[in-house]
Amino acid sequence: MKHVPRLLLFDVPYDVMSGKDVLTGMPTVCTPGKRPGKTRKRPGARHFAHRHLLTFFVALALLCVAATESAARGPAAAPARPCALHASGGGGDQEGAVALSIGCANEARGELRGLAKSDDDLMVVLDFKGDKRVHDHIEDVVEETGADRSAGMSLGESFTKRARDNSVGIYPPTEGGADFEGELFVVDNTLVLVSPAGGVSTEANVWQKLAAGIVSLAVLIVSTAACLAAFNVGAPAAAPVCGAVGGALSGLVSELMNAYFDGRSLQDGDVWAEAVAMGILGAVSGGLGGAVVKWAAEGAGSLVTEVQTSLRNLATRLTNWGNVLTFMAGRLEGWGPRLSEALARLQEGIRDTPKKVMVVGDSMTQGAEGDWTWRYRLWQWFRSQHIDVDFVGPYKGTKNPVAPAAPARPPLQGENQESSLDDPPVSGAYAAGVSPDFDRDHFAVWGRQVAQDKKLIGKMVAQYQPDLVLVGLGFNDMGWFVSGADGTLNSMKDLIENARDAKPGVRFAVANVPQRSFIGGREDLPVTTADYNDKLGKAVSSWSTPASWVELVDWAGAYDCGAARCPASYDGLHPNARGEFQIARAFALTLHQRFGIGTHVPDLPASVPARPAPAVPGPVAESVPTGIKVTWRPVFGARGYTVRNRLVGSGTWQEIPVSTNRFDTTWTADGLNWEYQVRTDNADDGRSEWSATVSAVAHPKTAAPPEKIVTRATATGVDVSWQPAKGPYSEHVDRYEVITWDRDSPGAFLESKAVRGTSLHVGGLKPGHRYLVAVVTWNDVGGGLPGGARPVNIGAGTPPAPTDLTIRSVDPVSVHLNWKGSKEAAGYRVWVRNNYTGGGFSADEYISETTGRDITFLFPGNWNFDFCVTAVNGSLESGRSNCVALQKPPPTDPIEPPSTGKPKEAVGLSPGLKKLMRLRTQSDPNATAALPMG
Repeated sequence: MKHVPRLLLFDVPYDVMSGKDVLTGMPTVCTPGKRPGKTRKRPGARHFAHRHLLTFFVALALLCVAATESAARGPAAAPARPCALHASGGGGDQEGAVALSIGCANEARGELRGLAKSDDDLMVVLDFKGDKRVHDHIEDVVEETGADRSAGMSLGESFTKRARDNSVGIYPPTEGGADFEGELFVVDNTLVLVSPAGGVSTEANVWQKLAAGIVSLAVLIVSTAACLAAFNVGAPAAAPVCGAVGGALSGLVSELMNAYFDGRSLQDGDVWAEAVAMGILGAVSGGLGGAVVKWAAEGAGSLVTEVQTSLRNLATRLTNWGNVLTFMAGRLEGWGPRLSEALARLQEGIRDTPKKVMVVGDSMTQGAEGDWTWRYRLWQWFRSQHIDVDFVGPYKGTKNPVAPAAPARPPLQGENQESSLDDPPVSGAYAAGVSPDFDRDHFAVWGRQVAQDKKLIGKMVAQYQPDLVLVGLGFNDMGWFVSGADGTLNSMKDLIENARDAKPGVRFAVANVPQRSFIGGREDLPVTTADYNDKLGKAVSSWSTPASWVELVDWAGAYDCGAARCPASYDGLHPNARGEFQIARAFALTLHQRFGIGTHVPDLPASVPARPAPAVPGPVAESVPTGIKVTWRPVFGARGYTVRNRLVGSGTWQEIPVSTNRFDTTWTADGLNWEYQVRTDNADDGRSEWSATVSAVAHPKTAAPPEKIVTRATATGVDVSWQPAKGPYSEHVDRYEVITWDRDSPGAFLESKAVRGTSLHVGGLKPGHRYLVAVVTWNDVGGGLPGGARPVNIGAGTPPAPTDLTIRSVDPVSVHLNWKGSKEAAGYRVWVRNNYTGGGFSADEYISETTGRDITFLFPGNWNFDFCVTAVNGSLESGRSNCVALQKPPPTDPIEPPSTGKPKEAVGLSPGLKKLMRLRTQSDPNATAALPMG
């Protein structure tokens, strides 16, 4: 007897050569069952429906060709036209809501025939019989597949790529498989696959696995349609929920059939319910989980019954698979309640196992190089609770150290000064002890505001699809005067709403804002912060929805920091190692108590790692055209450095904090010999010893300041004009920098603008505040020494003359003057007349900021001089005050000045210019300051 290869389908033999059921003798038939309705705006539906449509066509095309090749090995001669070997034709009524025909292109109806290039092309036609509810699915499949084809994929590769995403885990599909060429078309409510003659190939026995695509497509259509019937027309949840339901059920059927073909276990109905429930909930956004559970409680039973009926109907049409389909239909008996129960349990379990977490924050969340970060401590807590969490976001690193650079050329007036939000410094490393397994992804950037992130969060959520967003923002909005408590609260609400627009079911744990140590001049900040925290605590519950709830994290209460003391921070704001634990614990408490995540939250550790503070290795000082440059090798994890300098031979060091491994002395005269020491400065986390002393002599090639600087206060600004710089190195002047400083705002920073002309208006200044003004010449090398200008009082006119001038002798050649000033005055000039030599009163441009001044070097004795005072406001000047003099002593020899003359330090920079020079040193691009930034 001739050997006939057979395949057992649930103990029913099937003849591979004849294509018939050995028991019944019935041939195969290609007729799927019922169809679904159309859905719109359906991310879940698209995800599953598209891929199973594609899987179906792969299976169908390969099935027909494989059957053709099988038949060709029989005694009968092979037909001349392969496309006709397994044609099902299109004639006769087909039961159900979808009709299928397979055959040669020339046998297709007229409007479809033109889609093929040859009469011998294989054409597979799926006609939805006028039901437009699936029309959008067809169009999307064609469009997405066309994009894959444009990217260089074959049609088979495109189908396979999409199909691999739909596993429910019973028997996941493997890589590889058959490949073929072809195109998809949509005509009215008909989907057409055209494969050129010879465009379909097979591998041995691959058809028996891909044949499952026929049944899985039928289940997809039937279950999606049955699910949609349970929703009102246009219900927002219908499309994604039903797409997920249909996709998961069709995936189950496909995997069960393939598992049987490969001799693998089919598990049981409980396992099926768990797998399908996980597949459904995994395909919809978190906010739709409740809609899925609600649907299952009301409609899962009727849907399962519909699927059972369809499988049994298919068993009668596809007789070679009849027992397989009948077996599955039988195992689904009473399966609806089990599916509903699994969905409800898993949806509740999602509260315990968030899949994706996005951490959104500022510097306190991003951290700096060498930090552990509270993100790491929270990740450790997730691991201790055996929760498999995936941190998501565009960035991975801490803030990388500032790159050393020469002082930057000031921007010209009108140049855009806004820094880009697109390329933040996020490549810094973590503390050496951080686990290599740490999931570093985040969306936290140094200095970031809610006002900024509310515009960016939608894109981030859409791209990374977090289930839970942890937010630690708001300090910079209030700290940098971007908004007050109400404005910051509105920005936070906008952030949440914009995130929901991208993913309606995303959940939030929103932290309040910690207090920081007191900053002079910012008495408003702790009040504003407390006001915001109070309003946030009352608002978060009203921001929640049933699908997307918002919970408060009490960062401020957990973080040991306040105006008087801040042991949780190294600088009065940013967390040290203990502060990182405190913040992480605050978030963990909310996640556990409000979201049900984890089993417990441990207490804070008794000790935390100390931050290393190694000494600075070998600084080098050298003369450069701008002055003197000091550099050294960077210390890993250094929060900053302190440089101290002085003129060689003088006794007092001046200490300046810097953020990187370079320091520049730029405002210096030629020939001065400066010496330096450097140390690592981790603020309250510790400091190293000072380095060895290094020195260099300055030989700057910068230009002198401009001449005859004139200032005129306006209602909200100051007009500054000058004459061009003269002297060495002034032939290549590039620009002039006008520097202003608000002396009435504690903690104010130097502001500057530059022009290439000889005048500039600086606007936006505070009326009633006094501003110091200076102008610097920049040539092709850099900026030179500043030229001091008269200070201005914004919005004030000519000040009245000072009154009640008094004089007191300090020593025979020195006096101290006091007088009463006025609020209109920006400063004061002292007029002096030397009665010993004769002449009138004269005054220099030394401007006193206060109503008192010491005058010295009064030779041949202080009793030989008369003094008066005027008040100035820029170029405006009052009349003289009353004049005073000391009583002449008994006749004596005149006092002679020292033979060495006046000391070099006593040349006489005004207090304002000295202050500007100190501030300029500290506002060097490599310097740090007591910034409130978070």
